[in-house]
Amino acid sequence: MISNISGAGQLFLSSLSQVQNALTQTQLQVSSGVEVTEPSDAPDQVSAILQLHASIQANQQTTANLTSVQSEVNSADQSLSNVTTLLDQVQTLASQGLGLTQTAASRASLASQVQSLTQQIVGLSQTTFEGRYVFGGASDQSPSYQYDTSTQTVDRLQVSPSTRQVADSSGATFPVGLSANQVFDVRDASDLPASGNVFAAVTAVSVALLANNTSALQAAASSVSTASTYVNQQQTFYGQTENRITQALSVASQASISSQQDLSDRQDANVTSSILEMTQESTDLQAAMASYAKLPHTSLFSVLPS
Repeated sequence: MISNISGAGQLFLSSLSQVQNALTQTQLQVSSGVEVTEPSDAPDQVSAILQLHASIQANQQTTANLTSVQSEVNSADQSLSNVTTLLDQVQTLASQGLGLTQTAASRASLASQVQSLTQQIVGLSQTTFEGRYVFGGASDQSPSYQYDTSTQTVDRLQVSPSTRQVADSSGATFPVGLSANQVFDVRDASDLPASGNVFAAVTAVSVALLANNTSALQAAASSVSTASTYVNQQQTFYGQTENRITQALSVASQASISSQQDLSDRQDANVTSSILEMTQESTDLQAAMASYAKLPHTSLFSVLPS
């Protein structure tokens, strides 16, 4: 087969094809805003770009985890604030019970109110967030305590230390919760209620009121005050945790912005420059095609005698 295209024409068409390909690539950059779409576009940048994508994805997951834990910690903090309020009410009832005009019957009525408050405190120890008990420790699918209305006592269902931790964007982890055993039912080495035990203190107030025993009631009221101070101390943990989470989220946000900017510098197209380049390539393509149309086109048959 004899080609009717000269060597110069073939070279021209090859160059024309290159211009068309370059124009197509530039148009793609302008429409997508991305300059590097495949490894061959920038072989020296591939490793860094992949690493940045992985870093951004990991940082997004860390941010999601921190945000979820932040809400959980806020929930626990609010529950302990409510516990303190209820303990204040128990103290008020205990003080009323110490009044000289109180009778056995009136103190029994006060005891009933204390029992109701105790039940509410147990309910707060069962605070849940996204299907988990926030004070459940390592066994957060079950409550640690329940209130037995038949005996008006608090039953311990499990002993479960808190082991939950969350990681910040650097990978460092920190604890985010306390167990109900730590907050509401502090005990000594012999597993007996220790100073600050919330359930023991409020139960003691109820028992003293029912027994019409003012001496025991005075001691129980003091225990409630100690328990309230203890709960405030535990609440400080949540305040510090909230601050640390806020700081970790801020660092994660800054890291995300930095990584996104770095990725953009390496991967994104300079749209303004690409538009100018596309305009020039379009002009070159049109001029080349116009010039080619004016070239004489001869073949072997053109020089043969008729």
